[in-house]
Amino acid sequence: MTLTVTKVSEAFYTAVVSSPHARVEWRTTEPLRMHQLCDQLLALGFHQIDVGDLINEADRKWLNGALEQR
Repeated sequence: MTLTVTKVSEAFYTAVVSSPHARVEWRTTEPLRMHQLCDQLLALGFHQIDVGDLINEADRKWLNGALEQR
């Protein structure tokens, strides 16, 4: 599956799952918070590591912020 994650504001993201490898065409209907987006992508069958990598690519500050909150 091809997955594209885009940061649209400080706390919200959108995603698009597209062909040629997608079992289903899917996109967010509205911007979602990171945990909401992760839950939906995991339910579609994406691996947790792949989802984290794509969110990190969309928002380089995300990983640093997540690590600081620990």
